[in-house]
Amino acid sequence: MNQTYTVCHLNKSNNEEVASHLHARYSVSLSGGLASAVAVERVIQRYGREQVLLWFADTLYEDEDLYRFLHDCMQRWQGMLYWYTDGRTPLEVAAQKKLIPCNMAAPCSYELKVKPFRQFIQAMPSLPVVYIGLDRWEKRRLVSVQQSYAQAIPAAVVDYPLLWEPAEMRPLVDVCRQDWGIEPPRLYALGFSHNNCGGRCVRQGIREWVRLGTHFPERYQACEDWEQEQRAQGGARAKRSFCAVQRNGTKQALPLADIRTRYFDHRERLL
Repeated sequence: MNQTYTVCHLNKSNNEEVASHLHARYSVSLSGGLASAVAVERVIQRYGREQVLLWFADTLYEDEDLYRFLHDCMQRWQGMLYWYTDGRTPLEVAAQKKLIPCNMAAPCSYELKVKPFRQFIQAMPSLPVVYIGLDRWEKRRLVSVQQSYAQAIPAAVVDYPLLWEPAEMRPLVDVCRQDWGIEPPRLYALGFSHNNCGGRCVRQGIREWVRLGTHFPERYQACEDWEQEQRAQGGARAKRSFCAVQRNGTKQALPLADIRTRYFDHRERLL
């Protein structure tokens, strides 16, 4: 298939410079997952492709099939894709911050995606409307994202295309296949609820870590090794882990090594 779109590669040195010459009324930050892709589709259908700026942050930690999916989507949407790469992976960000990331503290998302995207749109001659692929069941994130933008960029208008009427009642994998003729990212077919970081999202719970160990044991092992290395550094990290459990009313660390021991033999019940 002939490529019908163009990629503009961005990094820390040119992200804002490129943006300073761009004019677009609407912008979407692509994650490589289905929700942000459906958000893009809805914005394009409403306003036209020429009005919509697409920006993607590559964490260098993604499943290979994410890039195939992104390519297929861009074949459909055409135009320009602004492809940002910080150069660090999520775990490199965490190591620099001297912490083990988890659901309560995950600086990787902000450092590798949110911060550079906000710098990009603020460098544009005119601030575009920001569209984000969150759905109605993500109520806590809807509120937190709205508040975050209100504090960081008070002039920004933020909207959520997945909340537009008519509401999409079908699973997004069906929208992708039936309406676009595109195969969804493979992580969804394996049972993952997201397409973030190759199934290694530091915010995920026990079930998703077991799923990662089942389908991508080498990725799980690498995360387990990294976690153990960080805990060995001592200090606050010694008592932290990606995952945690409630015991006797208190939250306690649950290292990946312990998840392997306690849950892998019973994975059928979890998955």
